[in-house]
Amino acid sequence: MSRLIRPATAGVAFLLTCGVIGAGSPAFAAAKSHAKPVAHHTTTAKTAPKASHKSAPKPSHKPVDKLAGVRKGASSALAASVARVNRIAAAEAASPVLSADDKSALAAAIAADRAALAADASAVTAATSSAAIQAAHQAGERTVQGADLQFVAVLAAASAQAAAASLTTDATAVSDQAAALAADGTDVSTVTTPLADLATQAGKAQDSATSARTTALAVPAAPSATDLRTAKDGAHSDLGTAGLALEAGAQDLADATAALAALQTPAV
Repeated sequence: MSRLIRPATAGVAFLLTCGVIGAGSPAFAAAKSHAKPVAHHTTTAKTAPKASHKSAPKPSHKPVDKLAGVRKGASSALAASVARVNRIAAAEAASPVLSADDKSALAAAIAADRAALAADASAVTAATSSAAIQAAHQAGERTVQGADLQFVAVLAAASAQAAAASLTTDATAVSDQAAALAADGTDVSTVTTPLADLATQAGKAQDSATSARTTALAVPAAPSATDLRTAKDGAHSDLGTAGLALEAGAQDLADATAALAALQTPAV
């Protein structure tokens, strides 16, 4: 029995001895050190980086204008239209042919044109569709076309009226000379007949020119395409009639002048 216990006792003693020896060895120390819990490097309030107090830029809530390009183009075109109307106004004011009444009427029309163009510009700014912007742009173009039509037609009418007045003045001079011959008993019908027609033609030219002027000045500041076409056709027709009348009157004057010269030339 003692023999069996001895080895067991010796084995326990050996294990204890190994344990003691191992406890003092480097390997045991290393194992013991690894047994310690690993410290976590948690960031404390003291070591945490300070947050910046600078506020981040606030995002812009302004909506993007998807029509910016179209809007800019229309605005530029309208600005050019205003410049064209201003040039027309300057030409009207400087014209030596237009009467004071003509200039006053055209100046009033120009003021209305400028107001219409300003309204078109506002419409472009407020428009919410490309179609609306295009409509305002086209309205501005028609306003300029109307201003140009008024200037051209009124100027042509004034020229026609001046030409008719000149024919009448020349016809009066010829008529006076024919009247002197008639007082002596000379038959002056070859002079008075064309002069009578001249008076008719001069009156037609005056009336047609006045009609053209009235038609042109009636064009509104914000005309439709139909307004422009109707006014243009009407003024063109009236001015054409005035032109034909002036040509006929000029021929009458030439005939009367030639007849008077023949009557004044002594017979050989």
